[in-house]
Amino acid sequence: MPILLTILGVYLLLQLLLFVGLLTRQDQLTNELPQPLVKVTIMVAARNEAENILRCLQALDKLNYPKTHLQILIGNDQSTDATGQIVQDFIADKPHFRLINITKKLGVTQGKANVLAHLAQAAEGAFWLVTDADIAVPPHWVPAMYQAQQSKSKTNKSVGIVTGFTLVQGTGWFAKMQAIDWVYALGLIKIWSDRGIAVTAMGNNLGILPEAYRATGGYEQIPFSITEDFALFQAIVKQGYDFRNVIHPEVMAFSHPIKTVKGWLHQRKRWMSGALQAPWFLTLFFGLHSSFWPLVVVLAFVSPWVALILGSTKLVLQSGLMTILFRRIGRFSLFKYLVEFELYHLLFTWMMMLFYFLPIKVVWKGRKY
Repeated sequence: MPILLTILGVYLLLQLLLFVGLLTRQDQLTNELPQPLVKVTIMVAARNEAENILRCLQALDKLNYPKTHLQILIGNDQSTDATGQIVQDFIADKPHFRLINITKKLGVTQGKANVLAHLAQAAEGAFWLVTDADIAVPPHWVPAMYQAQQSKSKTNKSVGIVTGFTLVQGTGWFAKMQAIDWVYALGLIKIWSDRGIAVTAMGNNLGILPEAYRATGGYEQIPFSITEDFALFQAIVKQGYDFRNVIHPEVMAFSHPIKTVKGWLHQRKRWMSGALQAPWFLTLFFGLHSSFWPLVVVLAFVSPWVALILGSTKLVLQSGLMTILFRRIGRFSLFKYLVEFELYHLLFTWMMMLFYFLPIKVVWKGRKY
């Protein structure tokens, strides 16, 4: 029992520190255009995205940034549906958009990394942004992300990579659970990032300093990973650049939810391949996090009142943390789902871990890895 109490106590202490950490810093961004204006390149990798790509393109076309200073590159990754035609029709009268059909491989790249490697070679901007074909970015995304990249670093290093905030948007229960899951995960990454702990970047809402990308040798020379955003993040940090993770409505993009449990498991198996390369203490935290409720149940057989107190403390701390995050992104309506989220998170985390170790290849954009 002493060992069990120690494990649970350590986890709750970490939760308290995270809660305090979130209170101590808030991103301050505006929608003001940079002066002087800089040219910005936006890159989108698309493979069989006929259902999603028009929404993405429409959001990009509504950006509050002079079109004369925008270059939007869409990489069509050998799509077998109408993706290429939809893009071509949409951009016909929009010269700042350009469709690039990807037909060959550069260096060690595969999949999305290969598309981005090609787009990077065509990029002309002094600042790059990356999003996905199933994402709708907000109108002030460009100036806000550029501000985050230009913000002063405590280490006096140039900020080489910036991650914005992405929210899953949907109406069903599964979509709501995924939305809270993303808020919680990105909130944790934000807290650690603000304290100089390099965790990861998110490739669907990403800002890149071109010099930092080129210093890595580009995706052509970065060892291939199905979590290409994590691989690039690691490579840029290794080159001595700083990083930013931002939570603010001005950089909040919207993603479609995963529709099926099977699709969710394949997505998380891909993510776990990168997460397991994170610093050991982060892996320890997630281990404690996924084990908390099973350990509380075991404790309840020995000391039910202590188990009740510890479980209640966990709910209070996590609810406080999520309340801050929901308010910062203007989505407090999600708060009412927090109790259900605890059950979802417990069940799906263990499902994810079991699925990760099954000898099943990851299916991603119609390809197996």
